[in-house]
Amino acid sequence: MCTHTSTSSSTPAVIMVLLTWHITCWTKKGYIIKTSMTLLLLTPFLLWASEPLPFELTYPTVTKSSDIEEQNYDKLAVWIDGEGYHSSYGHTWEQELTYPEFSDNSYKQAVRTFIAKNLQIEPTAISKDGYGHMNVDGKEYWIRLSINSDSYSYILQRVEAAADSVSFDSNTSYAYTDAYKKRFGEVAFAKNSVLPHVKEYAISSVKYKKYDEHTFYYDGGHLHKGEYWSLDYKKSTKEPNSDRYSIAHDYKKKLLGLGASVLEDKDNTIKFRFEEDGQVNIIEFGGSDSGFSITIIREESFKQSLVLTPDSIKSALDKEGKVTLDGIYFDFNKATLKAESDKAILSTAALMQTYSDLLLSVHGHTDAKGSDSYNLKLSTDRAASVRDAIIAKGIESERLLSKGHGESEPIATNDTDEGRAQNRRVELHKVSGGNKKSIITIDFIKPLENSVIESRKSYEEASLGIQHTEPYSTSGEYKEFKGHLEVIEYDIIKDGKADESISRKEIIKNYANVLGLYNAELLGDQSNTLYFKIKDRGDESSVYGRIEAYSAGYTIKFLINE
Repeated sequence: MCTHTSTSSSTPAVIMVLLTWHITCWTKKGYIIKTSMTLLLLTPFLLWASEPLPFELTYPTVTKSSDIEEQNYDKLAVWIDGEGYHSSYGHTWEQELTYPEFSDNSYKQAVRTFIAKNLQIEPTAISKDGYGHMNVDGKEYWIRLSINSDSYSYILQRVEAAADSVSFDSNTSYAYTDAYKKRFGEVAFAKNSVLPHVKEYAISSVKYKKYDEHTFYYDGGHLHKGEYWSLDYKKSTKEPNSDRYSIAHDYKKKLLGLGASVLEDKDNTIKFRFEEDGQVNIIEFGGSDSGFSITIIREESFKQSLVLTPDSIKSALDKEGKVTLDGIYFDFNKATLKAESDKAILSTAALMQTYSDLLLSVHGHTDAKGSDSYNLKLSTDRAASVRDAIIAKGIESERLLSKGHGESEPIATNDTDEGRAQNRRVELHKVSGGNKKSIITIDFIKPLENSVIESRKSYEEASLGIQHTEPYSTSGEYKEFKGHLEVIEYDIIKDGKADESISRKEIIKNYANVLGLYNAELLGDQSNTLYFKIKDRGDESSVYGRIEAYSAGYTIKFLINE
């Protein structure tokens, strides 16, 4: 048998409870064992130490009062005659108090006089609308007072700047909430110097797209296009203060210090324009009680990652037997292709895919600067680099030759910068073929980079719905077609996991720009689905198709309407 007694204590600054049990137990042999156990109970949401009210504002006859609601940084709006609403920010205390009714109905003046005296101002300094403004001990205060027959309430604010909580360092690792890390790990998204680190806050959601489109609503709404970030942050502590305004204002202060301008300011929702290294960022910051969000578009034109139509290349080859391949760029004095060259490489590969009997030779040329031997080697190496890049896109190596000419075949003067730029070129020469156009199949629709086939299916008798939309059609018609249906589902995988940086808009925009390669007619674009028709795929059969974009994946549907 055991018995116990307990004691408890608490402190006013940090609420805690000490519970002590004195336990007496009898053993089977009759011995008495005495021991004590002390337990410190700390309730997490009570750990925040509040600041005492700087003035006595409790009227003597108060019989009941609510707890003081306190915020380290909040907004107080008061109405000033002739000026309208005035907003101030700082540490606020708010409370409602109840007292017995006054027999002589003089409660308003009595409470007003009591409050004014303790605030060290005259009663007339509190307006008929209940606001007052004062400076006490070098600190600025505002009060908003509301007096009823049996109660009154006040909001007292000490005007202060928002706490220093925001910093910028895109090279420092960001904090993530435990729930987010458990589900996704730490996401490696592209850097942006205005994505903040905030004390006691962690990232709870990340959306990043290499290209997307987003409407920011200021001055009626503006659509911005480019690299896209959307992040949510949540408070990582149980400290009860709201940061609806404090983080927004500190972020604004820090961003303006970097040279940003404000597009629209709605207090805790602010839109900015920030230019850095020639790139424009449009930023929207939105604060709430327990977190904030930030959305950014770094403006840039759409970067086509699929081939554009090679019709102009084919036309020049048929007419002249050769064509300068525009859009080929090398590192200075090297044979290393720059990333910007990929569009021209893809265009050539698509041409050779369409005409399966076409054989080409890649020819490199330089200007006259440097020795003949150096220029000959550089042009030979550059031609070989282009050839290898086209082969890497899936073209058989035996269909491509390469050759360097150095400075021996100029097409312009070497005495000017403009002339030398024209002489530094890569040409495609037709060796043979180009008359046999392949029948277009679903495999001709080239997948995006890093695409992996998830599934491939075929249906002999199937139907496919096609939606006509503007700007391609004004009819708005939805119609189903029947025939042989091919379906390929792709996942976009990078570093062993789904590449969430590819937006639906980027997928659709890529294919909208490339389908002309297959003589396709665009019919509609709705809900991240692109609809098209190929009138003749090479055997007098028409094709209806759909490309459906998803998060980190897409499906191509190809119906042969025989």
